[in-house]
Amino acid sequence: MTQKPAEVVDQFLKEFGNPPGRAIENSRESFLDRFASLKVHRLEVVEMPLAPVRPFRFAWAAGIVLAAVFVNIVVWRQGPPFSIAVKNRKADDHSMWTTSSRQAGERLAVTVPPEAFDLVSVKMLSPSSEAAKAAKTREEMDLALNGCSVGDMSGARIDPGRVIFPAVSVVTLVIVAYGQDCTLVEGGPPWARSGEYYEINALLPQGTPSYAVQALRKGEAPILQGMLQNLLANRFRLVLRRELRDMPVYALTVATPGKMKVSPDETVQSSIPFGTAGLDRGRSTQAMGVSRDLVFFAQFSAHAISMSDLTTYLRQHAGRIVVDKTGVNDVFDAELKFVPEVTPRLPNVPIPQPPNPPNEPIPPVPTAPTPSLKSELQEKLGLKLESTRMPVEVLVIQSVERPSEN
Repeated sequence: MTQKPAEVVDQFLKEFGNPPGRAIENSRESFLDRFASLKVHRLEVVEMPLAPVRPFRFAWAAGIVLAAVFVNIVVWRQGPPFSIAVKNRKADDHSMWTTSSRQAGERLAVTVPPEAFDLVSVKMLSPSSEAAKAAKTREEMDLALNGCSVGDMSGARIDPGRVIFPAVSVVTLVIVAYGQDCTLVEGGPPWARSGEYYEINALLPQGTPSYAVQALRKGEAPILQGMLQNLLANRFRLVLRRELRDMPVYALTVATPGKMKVSPDETVQSSIPFGTAGLDRGRSTQAMGVSRDLVFFAQFSAHAISMSDLTTYLRQHAGRIVVDKTGVNDVFDAELKFVPEVTPRLPNVPIPQPPNPPNEPIPPVPTAPTPSLKSELQEKLGLKLESTRMPVEVLVIQSVERPSEN
């Protein structure tokens, strides 16, 4: 009596265990494939008389079946090598599921850092309060000069064991917490972007690193930024979505090496005639003006700043994101005066007129034309702005709620 290989396998699986049906099919097909790979030229085999099952032979056969089942379970859970595994689960208080366009179908979990304030008070300010009025005025100036609210933190203090924000909007907290440019934070209800301001007083856990407000503005205070992210997720129920968008940018490259230098002095004199006269290391000051021929110009004076500081400043005057491609890691000084690539919109502030205008016009004083931003960068710092396109990450506010009571 003869049996076909398939019948032999079926009989074997019936006699030695009853694994799940899916595992049986997978094991059966695997066994048949391996059987077919042997150099056996007949389609049938001679059936041997079935001897009583011996314990050793039973254990050996059961081990083969268990190994096959285990391999199939592993493959079923992880998927074949060519598949894209997408995990789905309900987001808890410590994570937010976001969609990324880095790869089609890929989903990334944005984990909120575990760092948290020991105690925090969040109080919405009355629109008639002086702090709210001042924040609104600064916000209007930002919108006029930069096209968006840059995340103003005027009056913010970081004392030993405590941090205070006198009047901040939700979008300002997002900009500061995630170190993002204001043009790259979108969405959210109108109240979260402008008009509602919050006073935040928080106690820092013992052992929190000491940061300056300037470091927080630059996105160089990771522990404190993590605490702000935690605050946004838990008190404001903020949910963000990250998107990678292809957009026009400027790549900042080195055109003429050796032009960037730094003074060894701790404090240097600023070229801007008003404002801060002396600049400490890592500090900068800026100004806007109008020339006699009614051309807008910008001035920037800085001492021992990084390339990241410069690209952040240039964004508002270049009209697009500036990406550092210089490879320069050293600090340097900068004295720039240029015509911006984009003309700022003047805030709605009345311009005072002289009380007694002269009868005869005063002849204009001839002045040298102010160079463009690109020309000034190349002349003073040996840097070049190159127009290109590249993927840039954008934060989209999907949902946010007014904070819970203290």
